[in-house]
Amino acid sequence: MTILVAASERDPAALNIASCLTREYGFDRSSEYGGLQLLQKDDVLLARIKEESIYAETVDTLARTDAVIFASKHKSEKGEPGLTVHCTGNVLNEAPYGGQPRSLALAEPNRMTAALLALSEIREELGLPYLVSLEATHHGPTELRVPSMFVEIGSSEREWKDPRAGKAVARAIWTAATCPSDATEAVGFGGGHYSWKHTEVVMKGQFAIGHILSKYFFESYDPAIVNLAFRRTVGECSHAVIDKKGMRGAERNALIQLLDESGHKTVMI
Repeated sequence: MTILVAASERDPAALNIASCLTREYGFDRSSEYGGLQLLQKDDVLLARIKEESIYAETVDTLARTDAVIFASKHKSEKGEPGLTVHCTGNVLNEAPYGGQPRSLALAEPNRMTAALLALSEIREELGLPYLVSLEATHHGPTELRVPSMFVEIGSSEREWKDPRAGKAVARAIWTAATCPSDATEAVGFGGGHYSWKHTEVVMKGQFAIGHILSKYFFESYDPAIVNLAFRRTVGECSHAVIDKKGMRGAERNALIQLLDESGHKTVMI
């Protein structure tokens, strides 16, 4: 399988990660497509793209690829150092940060899991003072023809340019590209933007979780988006992993009823 890693030239974290990838993994071939240079090592391609990653709806046309991994920065109001993994999509009828409203990108949970586990491992190895977590599904792009995911450095310019954080994310991306896990695929529900309980489940090897619809989704609950999350997940995805305290009781009951009617298996955490 061929995997494309995309790094926006407008993103200092992405450029940091791309530099670490080329230095650590020795991309030894190059080609050109549409004025962009593509570097290659084995079956992994690396492209520095001109647009911001959240708007890169046609990046999968740069090469014949089976998945896209975006190297990216992450912003947060608290500004805490973090290393995050998530897939993309807009669960509401709006799309302020790229993609289409009420649309989800294809998710590949086992690549996401490989990235998350690698981030945790290298954080310990390097003694990095960074949190590691999955995030709920958010922002674009949403319309790529192949699965995609973001692996990010947060949450300020200091962290974005940190070479050790760049090395950590570079390893996570390389691992996700070359050695995905083989856990049972699932969709996550509930919790906040940072999906701590779902992160813990994945770290323990219980499930590989792709799309996560946080508690904010249930403020405008739409059963069609729940069903879409399963359809837009690569693999035999029939499990729902629910943060039982991460949503109100009535919302949880409505979700469980829908999942039961749809034949999905529910797991409470």
